[in-house]
Amino acid sequence: RDTLFVRWLENTLLVAFVSTAISLFAGITAAYALARLNFRGANTLGILIFVTYLVPPTLLFIPLSDVIGNLPILHTNLLNSPWALIVAYPTFQVPFCTWLLTGYFRTIPKELEEAAMVDGATRIQAMIKIVLPLALPGVLSAGMFAFTLSANEFLYALIMIYDAGNKTVPVGVVSELIKGDVFYWGELMSGALLGSVPVALIYSFF
Repeated sequence: RDTLFVRWLENTLLVAFVSTAISLFAGITAAYALARLNFRGANTLGILIFVTYLVPPTLLFIPLSDVIGNLPILHTNLLNSPWALIVAYPTFQVPFCTWLLTGYFRTIPKELEEAAMVDGATRIQAMIKIVLPLALPGVLSAGMFAFTLSANEFLYALIMIYDAGNKTVPVGVVSELIKGDVFYWGELMSGALLGSVPVALIYSFF
């Protein structure tokens, strides 16, 4: 009641849902291309995408915050707003979703798409109407992991957001409920519990 917890929760859900949607769109298209289209360097590209996911965030947050701070979007500075996190989070979510979905798409027989294209479907129609419905469990798994990663992320949110009203739950609870060596344990435990409810509901539902 005496903090901006509701605002932090709104920011967390906004960042998590939008960044997950962006990451899923990019991950699905990239994974489908790697799994189905035969082009030179496909395997190498797939390995490089996965290696990108393994780069520690501690090596990236300084240059990434500088890049986001200088993005010429509507002549406004994205730093200190949830949109900074929405731009930053796909940098580690897209490689993960791509890597996860590439393996899933390869388990779906190519003959199903070939039959659809023989009947007049384009490659995109075959992907949307044939492959995606069959790959829905994999897409949901990638979406849940991406949502969890973005909802629980701490380092980027700590570096890029400094106004109390724009913080997410992980950063807001820690920064506002720990004053020096004084820990407000009741509020910290309540914030941790309530912050985990959206993720728990999504896991339970899907």
